[in-house]
Amino acid sequence: MKPSLQIPLTTFALVMVMVSCGSPSTVTPIPTVSLDTGDTLASSQVKASAVVVPAQESRLSFVIPGVVEDISVVEGDQVQARQVLARLDTYDLEYAVISAEAALTSAEVDAKLQKLREKKFDFDTFRFILVSPPAEMILAADSRVEQSQFALEAAEASLAQGTLLAPFEGTVIELNISPGEYVKPAQVIIRLVNLENLQIETTDLSELNVAAVKIGQPATVFIEALDEEFPGKVTAIAPISNTIGSDVVYKVIVQLDEQPDALLWGMSAEVDINVE
Repeated sequence: MKPSLQIPLTTFALVMVMVSCGSPSTVTPIPTVSLDTGDTLASSQVKASAVVVPAQESRLSFVIPGVVEDISVVEGDQVQARQVLARLDTYDLEYAVISAEAALTSAEVDAKLQKLREKKFDFDTFRFILVSPPAEMILAADSRVEQSQFALEAAEASLAQGTLLAPFEGTVIELNISPGEYVKPAQVIIRLVNLENLQIETTDLSELNVAAVKIGQPATVFIEALDEEFPGKVTAIAPISNTIGSDVVYKVIVQLDEQPDALLWGMSAEVDINVE
């Protein structure tokens, strides 16, 4: 009798289920990723808020203490480079210069005398001869001249420190001293700025964006008060960061190609830097 080829119903059902699971069903299409061209454009621009500031600003002070003898300017004055702004009472320093000049003159005369040859009678030849002084005496006299010259230069330098000069052409915007008052070294008495050369300084440029900024990159500056855009370029990047709240920011300086007449210190601005 031939063996029966009967497959249990449960086994047949299990096989059918496995075949059904292994068969591909409807193919799921791969989602299409579309690139937003607007994001690509935005990545080539670094944006930051900014403010208009002077390119040159100096807080001036004396390097020596003293009593103010004269103030030559008032707030709002336009001054030229090297113009005298203020003077200290330098009577003692002037006397030191006069004394040093006299000491130098005396040393120079002595040095000339030391170099003169003396006339002496030579008993061996029964005639007068000229004898030069010892070399060490001449060297000592020359050394005194050199020391006196150094002392005079030091006295003149000290006297010059009693006069405060403008380091550049600008406008006096702050005056914190009056004649007769005593000032200490490094005490700020005059604030001078150049309002004819203004620049744009960013205030919130993130550390995440500053790495893409390079000197010379073109920039567009929108001045809110003037409601107008102006072209410029990056001229400086601060090497040290500032902290605003918990954010680390860097100052970047943008120089306008041409400064508008109505531009004023302190105006708000928005900067777009092309970092491509």
